[in-house]
Amino acid sequence: MSEIAKAVPSQSFIHDICRPFLRDRLMHLLLIAAIVLSVLSPHPIADYRAWVDWHTIATLAGMLLLTTGIEASGYLEHLGRAIINRLHNERALAIFLVSAAALLSTVLTNDIALFVMVPLTVGLRGIGNLPIGRLVIFEALAVNAGSLLTPIGNPQNILLWQRSHLSFGAFTWQMAPLALAIFLMLMVATWLCFPKHTIHAELEDNPASYRVGLLRTCAALYLAFLATVELGYPGWACYALRLPRCCSAAKSLQRSIGA
Repeated sequence: MSEIAKAVPSQSFIHDICRPFLRDRLMHLLLIAAIVLSVLSPHPIADYRAWVDWHTIATLAGMLLLTTGIEASGYLEHLGRAIINRLHNERALAIFLVSAAALLSTVLTNDIALFVMVPLTVGLRGIGNLPIGRLVIFEALAVNAGSLLTPIGNPQNILLWQRSHLSFGAFTWQMAPLALAIFLMLMVATWLCFPKHTIHAELEDNPASYRVGLLRTCAALYLAFLATVELGYPGWACYALRLPRCCSAAKSLQRSIGA
């Protein structure tokens, strides 16, 4: 019975992992296209591995792992709720949300920035006449504008960064004029599209809902990871991220043996 009980969770886990891929029609079309192109223009299978930019894949994987940890800490949402509760007009609220989305996207990627900001915005739906849909649209525009600035703002920039062999600072400096111009235009549009109506926001905040320790650990690892990527070793950086988990597993095994 115990073996059957262990097999069921394992099958369920595999099913949960595979389910997004089974439903992704775009990926299915791309796989079919890849097969057709491979038949029309055959190459040795050994060549396929060289076509993948593994440095970019490793960089993106490590960033998503650590930025998801920062998001899961809940501290950014706590900080956002504290600031929102101190804003008393719609225009100031919109400028804060749009600016925060753009700022977060420069360091946490545009997707993670939206994962943080959109729940905060949706939580404001209880305030009468507040245009939630318009705020979310402007936040989506903001993360795209902000993510232009740095090499880690979006996957496209990561690829360009790896291919250009520029330093983090040099890449950011080159992208700064375009990112700043788009951000300023977005700020003007935000100012014009959101009136200065008085609002009273009271978002509930539970101090037990965020974990400062997780935030500090992920932030420290994130800085170390970026430094390693800057030196040209994203693969080793991803491998190093597994060490804390391995150490935790070793301690658990030692405790179980001692017991």
